[in-house]
Amino acid sequence: MLRSPLIGAVLACCAIALPASAQYGRVEKSQAEIALENAKTDFAKQRAARQEANTACAARKYDACVTAGDSYRKGTGGTQDYGLAIKAYERACNGDNGKGCSSLAYLTMLGRGMDANPVKARGLYKQSCDLGEVSGCAGYGNMLFTGTGGAKNVPEGTRVLQDSCNRDYKWACDRLDELGAYDPDSVAYERLKDMRGG
Repeated sequence: MLRSPLIGAVLACCAIALPASAQYGRVEKSQAEIALENAKTDFAKQRAARQEANTACAARKYDACVTAGDSYRKGTGGTQDYGLAIKAYERACNGDNGKGCSSLAYLTMLGRGMDANPVKARGLYKQSCDLGEVSGCAGYGNMLFTGTGGAKNVPEGTRVLQDSCNRDYKWACDRLDELGAYDPDSVAYERLKDMRGG
């Protein structure tokens, strides 16, 4: 009779010490293992998307050149490479893609992969804006307002920034507010707040 409870206690201790597979017949993955698997899957998708964008860019699909440039700039799907990002954005911009010109202007202004060149960046932002890209207009309006890369023109910079804000480009609205040039009669900023839920 004494052996039975003792054997039961020993068996219970051993069961606790056994790995999960022996206790329950299967092993649950740890959060770290799940995260690693997800990261590998995401990276494979990003790598395939980068290759697909490069192929389409070579076929003169200029939106794809912007996608490829973004991938190189951010380092998604492979190593970060500002030189390749610049080439992709240049190809898009030369193909009259406003987003490509705006992205190239951004790198040119900050000096990523090249020497910073505000004069060239301003010209690229204007080119982007002329092609109808709202982010390019916002960048160009900001440079006009502040006199970066050329002559200062506060009224024109305000107008261009306000137009970008009216097109629901949040950065332009925020920038107008920061510069103290926000038009209190404009409904664009309030509309953006409503869209964001507060």
